[in-house]
Amino acid sequence: MSDINQIDLRLVDTTILLVFLGAMRHRKATTVAAEMGLTQPAVSHALKRLRRLYDDPLFLRRAHGLEPTAFSFELEPKVRRILRLISETLDGPEPFQPGSANFDLRIGAFDYESSGLIPDLIADLQTTAPKVNVHTFPLDNQDALEALVQGQIDLSVGYFDFPTERESSFIYQKLYDETYVIAGRKDHPIFAEPLTLQCIASEQHLLISPRGPRRNLVDHAMALHGLQRQVRTVVPSLLSALPIIETSDQLVVLPKRVAERNADRFQFEFQDVPIDGGSFELHAVRHVRNARNPFHIWLEATLSRLLTGQRTFRVSKK
Repeated sequence: MSDINQIDLRLVDTTILLVFLGAMRHRKATTVAAEMGLTQPAVSHALKRLRRLYDDPLFLRRAHGLEPTAFSFELEPKVRRILRLISETLDGPEPFQPGSANFDLRIGAFDYESSGLIPDLIADLQTTAPKVNVHTFPLDNQDALEALVQGQIDLSVGYFDFPTERESSFIYQKLYDETYVIAGRKDHPIFAEPLTLQCIASEQHLLISPRGPRRNLVDHAMALHGLQRQVRTVVPSLLSALPIIETSDQLVVLPKRVAERNADRFQFEFQDVPIDGGSFELHAVRHVRNARNPFHIWLEATLSRLLTGQRTFRVSKK
């Protein structure tokens, strides 16, 4: 037989390999042709190509049909492995097995998302994927999208402005619509009457921004009325903001879900901001390279399940 390094692999295709296995099974060219929907000359031509390829007769013609050579018997399990591997590639990636997965899940998310969805995700993973570690990075919007492109994170959660020229590079799953509220300490006088933009503008405010002052939907709505917030304090994180709100007269604008989750813990109250169309969308975003990644598909389904309140809880054994 010729050295395998000198064989032109372009001569090999799945048809001739299937013809070979058919001949090994049936020992008759006519039966192989009928089974594969080929003509008998096509089967004979395939066997001829195989003989030339392997430099071996492979099958000897006998009165009862085809008799495999010793090399054919040696070749048969190898051909079966090749075809099985090809078949497995056509089946697509194997399903993700969360119970045995062991790696780091890297998520880009700022305070708002980290204090909301991320705790529920971590609690759920303790049961469904206990060996998966969660690493969060303070990335949002364009920084998060760039980190996804560079493969530095697996997923980002938050609000995004998708550049038109790059939108096709990402897969984004809408998580929910969010609205803003005004939050302040218990018994703050602003909550004694229905909120107006004018009374909001007359109060002192705290701003949560890891990168300095940034305008949101509330600021834009107030600007349309010639108003603006009186920002007295800027802090980088939710954790540093809420204790200030609890013990001062300053107000803070928060996403409603964040306020609902933390109001009792930090003893503050809140009301909806009185603006029309003041909602925004939260998305979970991944890179298009992971469109068929079994883990990312499973993660997307997990996020959807958590948002419908179907969390899997760990039951402790006494």
